[in-house]
Amino acid sequence: MHRYESRILVIKIFILVAGIGLIVGLWHHQTKGIPPASSKQSATRNSVVAARNELNRIYPFHEPPDQRRAYFGAAAGCHLIVVQLESFQNFLMNAALQGQPLTPAMNQLSKESLYFPHVFQQIGIGNTSDAEFLSNTSMYPPGMFPSSSQYGDRKIMSLARILRNRGYRANTFHVNDVTFWNRNQLYPALGFDAYYDKAFFRRESFNRFGASDEELFRVGIDKMVASDACHEKFYSQFITVSSHAPFTIPKEHRRLSLPQDIKDRRLGDYLTAVNYADHALGTFIRRLKETGLWDKSVLVVYGDHFGLHKKYHQPEAISEWLGVPYHKQISTYNVPLIIHLPGQQQGKIIRQSGGQIDILPTLANIMGMKPDKEGLATFGHDLLNVEHNIVGMRYYLPTGSFINDDVLFIPGKKGFLDGEAVFIRTLKPVRDIQRYKLEYDYIIQWMNLSDRYAKQQPVRKDAQGGGKAEP
Repeated sequence: MHRYESRILVIKIFILVAGIGLIVGLWHHQTKGIPPASSKQSATRNSVVAARNELNRIYPFHEPPDQRRAYFGAAAGCHLIVVQLESFQNFLMNAALQGQPLTPAMNQLSKESLYFPHVFQQIGIGNTSDAEFLSNTSMYPPGMFPSSSQYGDRKIMSLARILRNRGYRANTFHVNDVTFWNRNQLYPALGFDAYYDKAFFRRESFNRFGASDEELFRVGIDKMVASDACHEKFYSQFITVSSHAPFTIPKEHRRLSLPQDIKDRRLGDYLTAVNYADHALGTFIRRLKETGLWDKSVLVVYGDHFGLHKKYHQPEAISEWLGVPYHKQISTYNVPLIIHLPGQQQGKIIRQSGGQIDILPTLANIMGMKPDKEGLATFGHDLLNVEHNIVGMRYYLPTGSFINDDVLFIPGKKGFLDGEAVFIRTLKPVRDIQRYKLEYDYIIQWMNLSDRYAKQQPVRKDAQGGGKAEP
């Protein structure tokens, strides 16, 4: 028996013997999340972590021992800058509309960075805020309930907290009001020192969500330069909104020339919006270089979720206009992830499949941190070192949907029995899905453990007070 198959068999035995227990409702195609549950209904945190460690140990991820981990500590002690791009899908990378590159800044950044083209969104109903939760905690969002409201009253061990333990200051920037998506609770739950919301930016009518991405980055640069001048290490998170639906960009900021005969105006508006967002990112990168922060910082850029809803757009029309293959699910949920290291000039494509839940473990490795030893149980993996990976999805797809090294699997009305799978690289349908049955069982167990672990996070004493906004 192949080593991979033999270890998958071990997973099956573990599932049957360990008694972690599948929630029957999770198998049904209509179940896309979990309802709130009291702590009395949850196992103790230690037992959940032990079950997670065991299941993680026997799945064939094939991660190397600590002394052989690639990129470990490659940017230890450097600043960390994370940019979450609104509604940014990966098919945009290197695509062009009638000779006009859609994302020239991202294209250039990918050529001199670590670029992960097979990363997928994993958000629930909380959308953008769920993406923040995923990247900062490496836990699954609850699906039918926004992470920001479900866990906003908790004290969560997170990326911000483990960096703060190492002397970093953690700030987050967003041009909308901090109460949007309950972020006034989410940010203290995640351990950020301060947030900068609508009140800190110029009053400009860019779109209904607030100031432009360029204004967002302008304020952020000033704060980071001040911190660096004081020899203060920082973790800065930027949540962009200029490319948010309905993709309205003021005429004076439009840089893309749309053909007159494009019938899908929503597609045209989307391409215009992401093209502007890419331009704003380019100006941000230029300012990082001008201020000297570029060579002192890790820059991470990733998409939060899809922009083109499959309900409104035909894959054939997108492919026709842009000359790229487009799949109604894989291309929709595929988002870019780029990590630039200080001093890096030569890019590298990392083809390992993954999700937003893998961002924290990957960054922790680069920053020279080991989450488990920091008191953080992650449910993602380091994409620079894992050989096999599997990530789950729910809400936008039925619970039990997963992406592994080869396929996107989606359960049907009868769960696995009438499910379908598509190869993520060729976009061709999979004829025989039986070999993925155990991985289907596995991912439901894994996500269930993540949910139980999240519920065990302690309640904050200041949960009703909201976060702290700096003057």
